[in-house]
This record gives sequence, structure tokens and C-alpha cells, in this order.
Amino acid sequence: MNIESKWLEDFLALAEVRNFSLAAEKRNVTQPAFSRRIKALEQTVGAELVDRSKTPVALTPSGRLFRMTARTLINQMMDGVGQLSDLSKLGGNNVRVAAAHSLATSLVPSIQSELLAGKHKPVLSVEAIDVDEAIEELQEGGCDLLLAFDDELLRLPPYQSLQIGQAELLPVCACDSAGKPLYRITSNKEVPWLAYSPSSYMGRQVEAIRDQVNLQPVFLSSMTDLLKSLVLQGLGVAWLPDYAIKHELESGKVAIVGDDALRLPIAYYAYRYQARLHPAGEQVWQALRLHAEK
Repeated sequence: MNIESKWLEDFLALAEVRNFSLAAEKRNVTQPAFSRRIKALEQTVGAELVDRSKTPVALTPSGRLFRMTARTLINQMMDGVGQLSDLSKLGGNNVRVAAAHSLATSLVPSIQSELLAGKHKPVLSVEAIDVDEAIEELQEGGCDLLLAFDDELLRLPPYQSLQIGQAELLPVCACDSAGKPLYRITSNKEVPWLAYSPSSYMGRQVEAIRDQVNLQPVFLSSMTDLLKSLVLQGLGVAWLPDYAIKHELESGKVAIVGDDALRLPIAYYAYRYQARLHPAGEQVWQALRLHAEK
């Protein structure tokens, strides 16, 4: 099989912009030449990679899987050239991570040193996005690793998964100067609710106990840090993951309100395709595995 590296770069450009004209312009070739190169790649791998019937064009299931393979091959080539010429290996060691907002801001910094321990010196490129968007990013082959919450689909082939931790969504509010909660959750009085967007993962978890509480939504967001900020301002009650409010609970800035039945268990995972990653990506995956086993 003879695959030219420029074909791989062409395909990655097309996978990113989803438009033949824009991708050709990005690769500095004419559109007809660009289209021929994509077709040649498809013929060489023996699979249709691009669904041209859609606007914008979409990757086929084979194309989504091959996107990961193409990026891995390009990274390996860059890594090899970098070693031979003593150039920077940033490109070859770059590990693209899509992560749910709260995991990106709370989990990644806490395990950063563990992820970087090893010979390949990976450079993490972390994009914090909505959970559902992050899942789509992995499914589309747009990242090497995904840090997100429990998803049954991603625990089946062609994906691999690691449960790297457990947490709880806790109903919390700010405290007054005496350290007492500003609000109480009762059945007979509405409480201002700083809610996750109903379509978000966290929102769906809270929805499961919605009929047990008397809440009045006053703000919606899919971002944990934003809801946390409003909680600290005393604007209402929110369900926040325990890892995101550890210091605030210890210092008495916030308090848990409501009974234990309102505490919602959640698990978070690392996901990837089964296809082998480039060396730096495999090193990060193994570090996550060791972290999960602690």
C-alpha cells in the first residue's frame, strides 16, 4: 500500500473544514487536484472516507476511524523527523484532548504531572467543551482522547474506556457571615435554582430528582465554573460536582443543602478509539490507566 503523506494532510484538512474548496485553498492546491488526491486516498485504503452527498460534506464511519489513523501517522512521521534532525517534537508529541468543562478545569490540572511522566514528553492540547460536543469530537476522530462522563456507547467497540474516577453532584449554596446556608431545599417553598442546561449531561442527571424538590430556575448554563461563580454570589442553589467545590466546602464558603437522596453519583471516564495512538498519546493513556488503578 502506497499512501502519500500529502494525501493524509489533505484528508485531515478536509475533515476539519468539511468543504472541498476551503480545504483545497488551505492546502494551496486547485480544487480538482485536491479532489483527485482525496479519491486516490480512498482507492488506496479501499474505503469511502467522505460522504459527498451532504452539505457540508461529512465523514463516513470509515472516514471517522481513518481520521484518527491519519493524524497518528502524521504525528509519528513528525516525531521521527524531529529525532533525526534534533528539531522540536511539539507536533509529534501533541496529544489532543477533548474534555467536559468541569473535568478540564478541575481534573486535568490535578493529574497533569502524572500524564507527563515518561520519555515522550507529551504536550497536552486540551479543549474544554460541552460534554455532548466532546463526545461528538471523539466520534468524528477530532481528538486523541476524551475525558467525559459515563456513556454506554463509548464503552463499546470501536472505543476503549477507562473509569478514572467517581464523584457526586451536590446541591449547594453560599453561606452567610455566620456560616449558615442562605437557602434550604423544602417542598413548600421555591428555591432559586442555578441550573445546568436541560440538554447537558449534568442537567439530565439533576432532572432525575426534579420532582422531589421545589425549584425555580433563574439561570441556565452548561458550564460548571459559571454556575459555581453565581452560587458564591449567593444567587441560588446549584448541583455542582464535589471535585469542583472541594476548597469552598472546606472553607465554609458553600454548604450542602437538602437530604442525602439529592446527592447524585456520577462517574467519569477516559475514552479513545481502539486504533493505536502515536507514542505520546499511548503514554498519556497509560498514565490515565495507572491513575485509575490507584
